[in-house]
Amino acid sequence: MTALGALRNRISRFERKDVLPAAGLFVVGAALYAVGWYPFFRDVHTFALWNVPIGWRLISLGGACAAVLVRRRLPMSALGAGLFFSAIDVLMGFSISMLLVLSELLYSATLHASRYASRMLVRTVIALMVVFTTALLSVVHDWQVIVLLVMLMLTIMFVPVWWAMTVRQERDVAEAERSRAEQQATIAELDRRTAVSEERARMARELHDVIAGHLSAIAIQSDAVGSMSEDRAAVDEVLRTIRKNSVDALREMRAMIELLRGQNTEGEQVSYTAPARLAELDALLESARAAGLDVTVTVGTEDGQVDDPAGDPLHGLPASVDLAAYRIVQEALTNAVKHATGARTWVTVRPEGGDLYVEIVNELAGEEMSVLPGAGIGLLNMHERAVAIGGTISAEPVGDRWRVHAVLPLGGEREHEHEGSGR
Repeated sequence: MTALGALRNRISRFERKDVLPAAGLFVVGAALYAVGWYPFFRDVHTFALWNVPIGWRLISLGGACAAVLVRRRLPMSALGAGLFFSAIDVLMGFSISMLLVLSELLYSATLHASRYASRMLVRTVIALMVVFTTALLSVVHDWQVIVLLVMLMLTIMFVPVWWAMTVRQERDVAEAERSRAEQQATIAELDRRTAVSEERARMARELHDVIAGHLSAIAIQSDAVGSMSEDRAAVDEVLRTIRKNSVDALREMRAMIELLRGQNTEGEQVSYTAPARLAELDALLESARAAGLDVTVTVGTEDGQVDDPAGDPLHGLPASVDLAAYRIVQEALTNAVKHATGARTWVTVRPEGGDLYVEIVNELAGEEMSVLPGAGIGLLNMHERAVAIGGTISAEPVGDRWRVHAVLPLGGEREHEHEGSGR
């Protein structure tokens, strides 16, 4: 049982597609020897130097067939072993049985060897054919024999090599196409992941800017109501602002949910939602003032003059710039409400040349308020919004004040078409 198990382990090292060809070639070759159909010329042992029994031929045939077992893993070594046993067979009279095995080894070596080895093998075969044909023309004068021997060389050497090269080229083309398809699939997957990541970042930015700003104002204003119990008018104003921020947050959240779902409550497809614009800046300022900020706003050119023929210095801004500027002002005011309640704040928005300048400056409070959840994300969002449209932004203390300064390119000529529904 031990010897049988070892034999099975050895056989299992070879795959069926290795064993079956080797066994098949040996069986066919042995059958040709048995019926006497193995010589190239009937009743003539071609180039035979040794006249030996058939059993001796089976030994060389078995050795060559054993080389077939490793023809895919060790193609050149298998070919070398096949040539060695073929040389022995030539001494006994080269046979059709050995020709079949040698053709298989030539084919496998050309197909499975390295690219360099395969090319060298093809060149060697061509050179041998040229040399052999030249020698025949010089030595043999019988054209029938010359043609027969050349055809024999073609059958033994050229046909297997040519066939293997054709198969190898097709295989290389198929592998190149498969590799290209895999690369395209990888690129598509990376593009998909990038798109998903960018969309998630955009959604996070919108949620923070749209919802967090309102909720932060609500939290701060609610906290301030307790200190206004004696001033009923102020309490009413703050409560009205809280309600407005709550309604606005719900409305914008609902719009975002509908956009994500792709339809509104009536089941109709939603193609877009109207973005916030600088024309709605008054609502932001009203909320900030209700939270305790003393806000002063300047909208126009550097000297305060309006340079737009329609009387609106922000008329015709590109939608992307308009939205980015609005969100930057919104986030800067939210941070001022969080960290410098009651401080004086200056907001300046002015188009000049090919850029839109946005600046928010607030006094630094002596003692900062407790940090609310989400602190730090707003500065990152402002930076991402500015960079996304090719602008720049800085947020840093300047003396006893905190300054946010953004420069947003308008992209050449400003738009002059009216967008009444979005203004």
